[in-house]
Amino acid sequence: MMRSASLKLSARLAPVLALAAALLAGAAQAGPFGGSMSESIVAKDTNPAGDTILESITGYGARQAFLRSGGQRYDIGTFGGEESTAAAINGAGVVTGSAQAADFTWHAYRFDKRNGLRELDTLGGASSAGTAINEQGHIAGHADTYDGSYHAFIDTGITMLDLGTFGGKNSYALGINDHDVVVGAADRANGFRRAFMYKPGIGMIEIPDVGDRHSVAMAVNDHGVVVGTMQMPDRSWHAFSYDGLRTVDLGVMMNRGNSFATAINNNGDIVGNVRVWGRDAPLVFVYSKGQMQVRDNFGRFDLARRITDDGQIIGAGAMARQMRAARVAHNKVEPLGWPAPVDMLTCAFLAVLATFFLYKIREHLREGIDFSKRLMLSIA
Repeated sequence: MMRSASLKLSARLAPVLALAAALLAGAAQAGPFGGSMSESIVAKDTNPAGDTILESITGYGARQAFLRSGGQRYDIGTFGGEESTAAAINGAGVVTGSAQAADFTWHAYRFDKRNGLRELDTLGGASSAGTAINEQGHIAGHADTYDGSYHAFIDTGITMLDLGTFGGKNSYALGINDHDVVVGAADRANGFRRAFMYKPGIGMIEIPDVGDRHSVAMAVNDHGVVVGTMQMPDRSWHAFSYDGLRTVDLGVMMNRGNSFATAINNNGDIVGNVRVWGRDAPLVFVYSKGQMQVRDNFGRFDLARRITDDGQIIGAGAMARQMRAARVAHNKVEPLGWPAPVDMLTCAFLAVLATFFLYKIREHLREGIDFSKRLMLSIA
């Protein structure tokens, strides 16, 4: 299938490469949202009313976003193309994401049951993607610019503001809170992509103490606490949190593995995923009240994408070789220990694969990731 030569949706979101690995393994049977066995389904977000946005991935890899509300399914649709993705929903049931046009470009949208699908603008280029929405209906995302780069934006419904970069080419936004604080990642002039926080009236600032290499901020709560992931000197990845005063390395609390914080709620509970060498399925971590718990897939719950204020974790796992949307309550599952180490031959084989994998991460983070539909996730 032909792809947009510029934005290609939220495919170029750097931290999502690692989260994609979580979708390639495991099995989930905790609170499935349904769907035919010929399609994979990933839950992307939910609101206090129980409205949930999901994506189905057909057997041939096409994505279709839909809203499940009041027991009914509402297809979000497209702008004349074949595919759509959903990224976030607010308390009023307004959804944002990206939908394909007939010319294979992608366009950020605003969707609700009453008004249907409405297209957002771009920053002068061909494509755009919505990645987060707050209770005011303000949308954060990224859009192509006239010169072929892509920049983070915030759209208030009246104007779309270009948030810029740190002197490099590209930036993208992944989270927004109810005070219009936006987080994401932006390029420096040296090519490294750095976690940022944008504050109205202040502008874009770089998250401090997240190393000297790549980093990305994934989410921010209404208290301004930011979570994300950072690349360490040894090229491993550590989840982090930043409260405006200090940065906490969450990854070091897990002893080993690559960790990626994906969400934080207004109580300060943080969730994410851990990839452990020698283990096919990822682990889910929950950091709450100063305590870190790494959990063995919640009985085959593989991907932690969101955590609500009442502690529901939204994500997906695999069942009968298909991804199934699921949710679990983080305070109702007991943590399990780390898996037993694998034999040395397996470790050696995985080391070779890991070297190649980290090399590809470095390449893609410098130039932006074209995220394959087959990896079953678009943000992030």
